[in-house]
Amino acid sequence: MGALGLLLPPLTGIAVWLAVAAAVGLVLVQIGGLALRLSRGEFQDIWLDIVLLALAAVTVWLATTWL
Repeated sequence: MGALGLLLPPLTGIAVWLAVAAAVGLVLVQIGGLALRLSRGEFQDIWLDIVLLALAAVTVWLATTWL
């Protein structure tokens, strides 16, 4: 669903700002996931959360740059 929120608004040209909102939402979800892993002490797999957070942040940056 998150991918559709990122792709459909720019492709259809309808409410393009929704892509930025979806990208920011994905960043917030990744921050929450990272905080949950830290609180549980699951440090072995934290690299995946960091990579996904970085990708989501790049998505926000690209979405705001191209609008």
